[in-house]
Amino acid sequence: MLSIDKLIYEMKKRKSAICLGLDPFIEKIPSKFIEEGEFYFGKTQSAYSYAILQFNKKVLELCKDKIAVVKPQFSLYLRFGVEGVLTFKNTVSYAKELGFLVIIDAKSNDIDSSMEGYIDGFLGKTKIFENEFTSFDADFLTINPYLGVDSFKSLKKSIDTCEKGAFILAKTSNPSSNDFQDKLIEGKPLYWHVAKRITEYFSDYNKENGFLPVGIVVGATMQDELKLLREEFPDLFFLIPGYGTQGGTIESLSNIVKENFGFVVNASRSILYSYLDRYKDYDFESAILKSIDEMNDELNKVVKY
Repeated sequence: MLSIDKLIYEMKKRKSAICLGLDPFIEKIPSKFIEEGEFYFGKTQSAYSYAILQFNKKVLELCKDKIAVVKPQFSLYLRFGVEGVLTFKNTVSYAKELGFLVIIDAKSNDIDSSMEGYIDGFLGKTKIFENEFTSFDADFLTINPYLGVDSFKSLKKSIDTCEKGAFILAKTSNPSSNDFQDKLIEGKPLYWHVAKRITEYFSDYNKENGFLPVGIVVGATMQDELKLLREEFPDLFFLIPGYGTQGGTIESLSNIVKENFGFVVNASRSILYSYLDRYKDYDFESAILKSIDEMNDELNKVVKY
């Protein structure tokens, strides 16, 4: 079963369209994890890496029956060096162990053998002597499309051999996204051409639940763009960041719903660190659970199962 179909199945089972972004910010993580890391490892990278992993594990345990998919942001672990990358790997492994699907948010892009390295490392397998091994074994990878379809060739191989998937950047939620993404080519914005090329390139795959194995990233703050892309590219599943903290609302999603969801909505800080603002009267665990329940209730007003 392709990863996109697994995702839809697990989302239906949990009745949740949330993707939880596992974005570690040391200054926001509950102090008890930092203090424990410092006790064991002193004021070192190891202390922070330990704290992040323990926090992530607790978060995953709290929400394992409430959401289907998580998205760790690779760069926020990479800043802690080798130990941060190991924490990233252990986070992915623990999430998989608990039954989550995992989207690695690395926005990778290259061509030929270089892109194959990203795909094999994050999604697939690497041959070592006569055996094949997985490194991260995630289900999806975020990809930057700037180099064109040359960067998609290795992804097709991963879909064929490992049934993995990807979400390719189309129209993102950051304020300067229009610098390039909105530039017109033959009367259509660049993000439209990205979606069209993805649809064409992966069109030969069976759509068990109505969607191609590769989807696109479209920001929740881009209401008009969301509607346009859904109308013109019904086969593409959307990964939608920018909900909550960045200003995306339920109204921006109401026009793009279709059978089998059609999208998954990412939230990170608005859930992980809600104990610091919206739910200051709650401990961090209760605040996370309350935030997830509220977001599920809100999304389920428009989602079609």
